[in-house]
Amino acid sequence: MHFSKLYFLLTALVFSFTSKAQTTNYQVYALYVVNIAKYSSWPALSGEFNITVFGRSKVYDELLKQNGKMVNGHNMKITQAENISDIGHPQIIYLADGKSNTLDDLIKMTEGKSVMIICEREGLHKRGAGFSFVVMDNGTLRCDINASELEKRQIRLSKNLSALTNSSI
Repeated sequence: MHFSKLYFLLTALVFSFTSKAQTTNYQVYALYVVNIAKYSSWPALSGEFNITVFGRSKVYDELLKQNGKMVNGHNMKITQAENISDIGHPQIIYLADGKSNTLDDLIKMTEGKSVMIICEREGLHKRGAGFSFVVMDNGTLRCDINASELEKRQIRLSKNLSALTNSSI
């Protein structure tokens, strides 16, 4: 998919997402996660591409719809874990809002590994996550990125993906 198609797809979804009280469009969150995976590269990736949702989030149900589909030549495998010891060895950990207090433990557990942590809660990219979601004042969904953390983990982002995020640390 070319940058223009990615940009159009995400822009269309972003503008179709309106934030109403108590309403969250988890389908858009899941689409972001899949596209982040597609436009990033990991060293020595073999076998399945594993995404683990840590904690309870409706994003898990939306990501399950992508289970078995291809990302970067690998089948996606979507799992959910409630305990940190059950996370396994994913390429992406999606940290549900209710488990945000475990971010420091996740960072320690994955230190030195090519694991991307994407947080549902705003601002956690400042504490070491690779990405965190933010709902803008106009109701659109965006991502904040911690490029230096991803670089330490040897995860490279497409320039096209970097252009669609809010900021870089």
